[in-house]
Amino acid sequence: MKSTKCVECGFVGWSDAEHCKACGAPLSQRSHDLPPAAPVYNSNYNQQEGEKKGLAIFALTLGIISFLTFGLLGVGAITGIILSCIAMSRVKRDPWQYGGRGMAIAGLVLSIVSLVSVVPVGIIAAIAIPNLLASRRAANEGSAMHSLRTISSAEMVYHSTRGNGKYGTLKELAAEGLIDSTLATGSKNGYNFTVELTTDEMNYPGFAVVGVPIAYRSTGTRSFYIDETTVMRAGDNAGGPSTKMDDPLEMTYGYPDRRRRTDYQPAY
Repeated sequence: MKSTKCVECGFVGWSDAEHCKACGAPLSQRSHDLPPAAPVYNSNYNQQEGEKKGLAIFALTLGIISFLTFGLLGVGAITGIILSCIAMSRVKRDPWQYGGRGMAIAGLVLSIVSLVSVVPVGIIAAIAIPNLLASRRAANEGSAMHSLRTISSAEMVYHSTRGNGKYGTLKELAAEGLIDSTLATGSKNGYNFTVELTTDEMNYPGFAVVGVPIAYRSTGTRSFYIDETTVMRAGDNAGGPSTKMDDPLEMTYGYPDRRRRTDYQPAY
């Protein structure tokens, strides 16, 4: 036997009854004769995203900056990835309140790409930077040797023509136009230069010029020394000054272990 539902109160009873046993309404319209109920759709299903998009916008901005700056050494890229994931999670959890899912995805992609680019850039930098620093130190040391030669030559000229048998300071040499104004300040191309006027036990005048790196291992490693003998000496003294006890510069670049030949045959 079929059952029917009262359209007035919703009571379900047997279909052979004329009236509803619950409310007494006539059961003239059978439930199986009713048209199927229309599907109910959630009106909020296709609604637009929420208005709160600040975190997604910030994640996208950080992703763009990280992409242009190779990930800000990795920190910016990692931060951008975290913020993008948080923004996407908020949109998924509360779409009626938070928005900007597309911007969060774009920021995530840019941050990941910038993070991946950090690795090759870091490898290149690890190879190139030490070579650049070494080239800079070599250039500064070459300039320092040239400056000491210039000061030594200026001292010889000053002693023989303008100093009345005496050597001069950097300021005196510059006043006579024997050295340039930059070298006269005592600093040039990563090195500091000092001139010490000396006398020997016979009271003969002399001089000693010392050049030391301004920043040890950054602007140079070796210190240099030259005096009235015009023999330049050099040594790695951990940033300290070079002295006459250091080896001559020619020995550091020459062949100190070379022995003089003694097997020459006499000429007849």
